[in-house]
Amino acid sequence: MGPLLSGAHPGRFPFRFLVRRAAAALAVAAALSALCFALLDLAPGSPAASVLEARSGGRPPAPAAVERLEREMGLHDPLPVRYGRWAAGAVRGDFGVSYGTGRPVAETLAETVPWTALLTAVAVVLSVAGAVAVGLAAALTRRAWLRRGIETGLFALGGMPGFVTALLLLWVFAAWLRVLPSGGPVRPGEPVTPAAVIPHLVLPAVALAFGHHFGTYARLVQTGVERLRAAPHVENARARGLPRRTVVARHLLRPGMVPFTARLGVGVGGLIAGAYATEMIFSWPGVGRQAVLAAREQDYPVLTAVVLVTGAIVILANLLADLAVAWLDPRVRLAGRGSGDRSSPGGGAAHAGP
Repeated sequence: MGPLLSGAHPGRFPFRFLVRRAAAALAVAAALSALCFALLDLAPGSPAASVLEARSGGRPPAPAAVERLEREMGLHDPLPVRYGRWAAGAVRGDFGVSYGTGRPVAETLAETVPWTALLTAVAVVLSVAGAVAVGLAAALTRRAWLRRGIETGLFALGGMPGFVTALLLLWVFAAWLRVLPSGGPVRPGEPVTPAAVIPHLVLPAVALAFGHHFGTYARLVQTGVERLRAAPHVENARARGLPRRTVVARHLLRPGMVPFTARLGVGVGGLIAGAYATEMIFSWPGVGRQAVLAAREQDYPVLTAVVLVTGAIVILANLLADLAVAWLDPRVRLAGRGSGDRSSPGGGAAHAGP
């Protein structure tokens, strides 16, 4: 995530910043799709052979049939021609047709992206709430044993891979206690309603929220609050007799959340990667599960579209994190490197120390 430069007026909406970030996002998305397209082209095997093998129930296809299908799929055209054809369609929302199912990729994305978005959004809310609660408790407690216990727990959690956490939750709550379902968005034959989905969402969302990244988030909140406890503006607020809740919420937590918020925006990519593994473990019908199946079948149109959608989500998360940092700390102002912009006297980000 790039720095937030000073020079914008504090009360104005940062249109120039958003325009620059949107242009940069389009450039990154184009480069990402081109790189993915080229790397998939270098992958061993033939998508046409995979399609014919799947259609025949696993029997090896004849070379003549593979050659004929490759020509029908346009795989003999030069790479720039194929990418240009795909990119022209992607701009219109047409990502081509799945090699495996023959369905438009846009339809597959429309069915899977909302499930991944739901899982990731709930996990982010749980992760933020948990990190704030644990980080505040570790930073504000006067009990050394409690602080050491929290730090030890975070250290242990940080060393545990996310899929191990997911498997432990699955074993305890689905296999042993049998209080929550083991997978899928709903029970077989059950209509998709919020009441039916919520019990199935609990385990994957908790596994994703409290994976190995949670320890980092909680420690960032703890560090951000601890470094402000003796700051002059905090001491001044206490001297004026403000309630402890107000001091913590307004003068400690809000500016102390800046490092955590910035890290959360950058960490969305890792969170989505964790969501893909979580979807496979819990049979969640999201983009990650679809991407794994597509990779197994060499379904390149689906894989390329998934990479592009994932990149767009990460870019959007970074933009939202920039805006959230500026809202949390008024000393951070959004602008960009233009002829009329000037950075702070130090030449870096306009993020003053406490």
